Amino acid sequence: MFTDANTCSTVSGDSGNGSAYQRPSAIDLLYRYGVDSSIFLGTPERTLLGRGVRLRLKRGPGESTATALQQLFTDLQRNGDSEAILVGAIPFAPDAQPVLFIPDQLDVAGPLGRHTALKPNQARRGTATEEQPAQAVYAQRVQQALDLIRHTALKKVVLSRMLEIRSERDIDQSMVLRNLAARNIGGYTFAVDLPTPSAGVRRLVGASPELLLQRMGGQLLANPIAGTAPRSSDPGEDLARSRKLLHSAKDRQEHALVVEAVAETLRPYCRNLHVPPVPELLATNRVWHLSTRIRAELTKHAPASYALALALHPTPAVCGEPRDLAARAIHTLEDFDRGLFTGLVGWCDAKGDGAWAVTIRCAEIEANRATLYAGAGIVADSDPWQEVAETSAKFQTLLDAIQGGVA
Repeated sequence: MFTDANTCSTVSGDSGNGSAYQRPSAIDLLYRYGVDSSIFLGTPERTLLGRGVRLRLKRGPGESTATALQQLFTDLQRNGDSEAILVGAIPFAPDAQPVLFIPDQLDVAGPLGRHTALKPNQARRGTATEEQPAQAVYAQRVQQALDLIRHTALKKVVLSRMLEIRSERDIDQSMVLRNLAARNIGGYTFAVDLPTPSAGVRRLVGASPELLLQRMGGQLLANPIAGTAPRSSDPGEDLARSRKLLHSAKDRQEHALVVEAVAETLRPYCRNLHVPPVPELLATNRVWHLSTRIRAELTKHAPASYALALALHPTPAVCGEPRDLAARAIHTLEDFDRGLFTGLVGWCDAKGDGAWAVTIRCAEIEANRATLYAGAGIVADSDPWQEVAETSAKFQTLLDAIQGGVA
C-alpha cells in the first residue's frame, strides 16, 4: 500500500462523527515511528514512514546490487506493481549485502522543516563509552596514511573510528530519531530496521548532511561534501572558523578531489552539467562543511537513481582517491567493518526517480548499546591531531541525540 499524505491535506467523508479525516503530516509520521516501523526517512522534499517488509532484495552469488535491483523492478512491473517504492540502506563495501526492501505500507508526507513541537529529550541514562581505536592510535594511523600519500600515488584516504556506548537501560531509538530531526532541519534524517538474529530491534539511525544523488524525472542533483571544521558556541569564533575553512588550501584540495570525481562519473549520463567553481559553506549543529551543489539535465537513456548512485559510490568523500588505493589503505589501517557507515540510505521507484544520502553521522543501536561512527579525510597537509578533533566533533551529533543535549 502506498499513500501520499501530501496529495491532499483532508479527505471529505463520513468518519463516524461527521468530521473530515485528516491525513498525517510529516510531524505525525515522525511521532508514529515505533517498534513496528521498518524505516523512517526525512529529506528536504518529503518524509517517508514504512511499516513491515513485503519484499526484501535478495542478491544472488556473484550478482551485483545494481543487477539485482534492475531485476526486482522488472519483476514488479511485469506483475503490475509499478507503484512500489524501494527503501533502505547500502553498505560501504560493494560485496556486502544491502538492506533494501519494499515495506508493507509506506506513508509519504511533505518535509519536516522546523517544528517547534520537536524538543530534544534524553534517550538514555548512565553510560560507559569505549573508543576504537583510541585517539592516540588513530593519530598514528593518520600518520601512516600520510606516509602512504607521500610515497605512493594515493592522494586522499578517509579513516574512521568507532565509539561504543553501553547504557544502564535500553536506548529509546524513537527518541534518538526525534532528537536528530529537531536539529537536522535541511538534511537527511533516517532510521532503518536491520536484520538481527536476536529478538531485539536493531537499527541504523542517523542525520546525514550529504546528498549523494537525487533524480526526479530528467533532473539530477548531487551535493558532495568534504572539508570540515568544528563549530564553536562563541558566535565570533564560530564565524572565524567558517571563514578559515572556506579559505583553507588543504580543505579546498580535499573538497575538489570529491567534486571532480563526482562530476566525471556523472558526465556521460548528463547534459548541461553545472558545477559551481567554488564551494559554499554548509552548517550542521556541530561542524562546518564545504559543499558544492551539482545540477544537471539527464540524457534520455540515463539509468535509474540507484544505478547512478552505485556508479558514484563510494566517492572520495568517504573512501579516497584513487578509489582502489584508498580502499586498500582503509583495509590495512582500519581494524573494524564499517558495515552501513559511509554507505547509502534512500529510496527509489519503478520510474527510476529517487534520492540517496551518504550514511554519515549515524549509529547502530540495539537494546542498551550504540555504536557510533565518524571519519576524516586525510590529504597531504593533514595534521593527525586535528583529524582526531574532527572525528570527535562528528561523534557529537549522535551523542547529543542520545543524551538530549542542547538544541
